Amino acid sequence: MALSGDPAPPALFLVHGWGFTPDFWQPVRARLGGVEATALDFGFFGPERMTARPAGRHVAVGHSLGALWLLLNPPADCAGMLLINGFARFGATTDYPQGIPPRVIERMARGLEHNPDDVVATFRGRAGIATPAPGPARAERLARALELLRDADARGALAAEAGTGLPPIRVLAGGQDPIAPPAMTEASFRDRVPVEWVEDGGHLLPLTHPDRCAAAIARLIAESGRS
Repeated sequence: MALSGDPAPPALFLVHGWGFTPDFWQPVRARLGGVEATALDFGFFGPERMTARPAGRHVAVGHSLGALWLLLNPPADCAGMLLINGFARFGATTDYPQGIPPRVIERMARGLEHNPDDVVATFRGRAGIATPAPGPARAERLARALELLRDADARGALAAEAGTGLPPIRVLAGGQDPIAPPAMTEASFRDRVPVEWVEDGGHLLPLTHPDRCAAAIARLIAESGRS
């Protein structure tokens, strides 16, 4: 699905999820041909790369935690966002029972204090990947990200009266996602953002369904080129 024939397509800005690295995007990038891409790195297994940004106009793509991060930190010159396995809030509250109970997230945080590699391995296994993490877990950074997942709320940014500062947003979600289940997706984006469902998809669509992800990115790049 090379885009090399398109005139000057916008660059990509890629933001990975909890327990992963920018290498997570390789299957999708391979299908997009020569599109220029910049990847943020939360530094869960090595050095952080939090200041990485494309130069100029671009399309931003976030997975899971990365999707929430993009909603909270919309980049300048962003022409559109694709949120994959994403959500506007992860932690449950009284007005958002579809989220994950804070006690579950806090239990993971406590585990990071003693056995961070085990916590990451358990999460990755539940998410649907059997390969080991790419290095020793950086517990402090993973814990900070869990706090964000527990507490952060981007629903207000999606409200009609507040959402004018955001670029066009699309969502690609898995119908069988065990981490961000359909009820969470619907509660996050209902009546606000178009959702494309991969009915047999789980939480790792860029790994399990890279063609669908690449096609969704290509459509967003094409739409941004017409705007």
